Amino acid sequence: MKIAPAKISRRAGSTLVESSIAMGVLALAVPLVFGSMAEAGKSGASAEAETRSAWIIPACLQEIENSRAGKPQFFTATETGQTFPPQNEIWALAFSNEGSIVDKITIAQYESGIKKIKGKSISHLAKINASKPDENDGILDLCITIEYPTTAPAGNRRTLDFHSRIP
Repeated sequence: MKIAPAKISRRAGSTLVESSIAMGVLALAVPLVFGSMAEAGKSGASAEAETRSAWIIPACLQEIENSRAGKPQFFTATETGQTFPPQNEIWALAFSNEGSIVDKITIAQYESGIKKIKGKSISHLAKINASKPDENDGILDLCITIEYPTTAPAGNRRTLDFHSRIP
């Protein structure tokens, strides 16, 4: 029995042109994949903030009501028609991953970012303020801003604003 020798191809590897094309395709594809992954992460964080807003906003409104009744848990007492926060203060609450209020935060914590308070991880901040509108009808413009990620400095956080009017 005679076995035919295997044919040896003169072209055993890839050419420089083929390698260059493959590198070009990778150079385009890799950044696109990582970019889409980053955007998916941002979308996930935005969806999480919107979902948690159903817990955060009522908790902030309750603190405002408590403040108006003279029994605030975290901030100073205010009267109907009085703007807040007072000059050189910030009304900001830190919320845990479970959506409960952990504590109020200071201006320094707000500006620099915060990861934990009282041993609990912080996932969202809610900044609260009320200002007088142009017309003088005794009604205040209320803005509650949910901010995330909380570890980032204030200027680098993403925000979700909720507006209302209160007496």
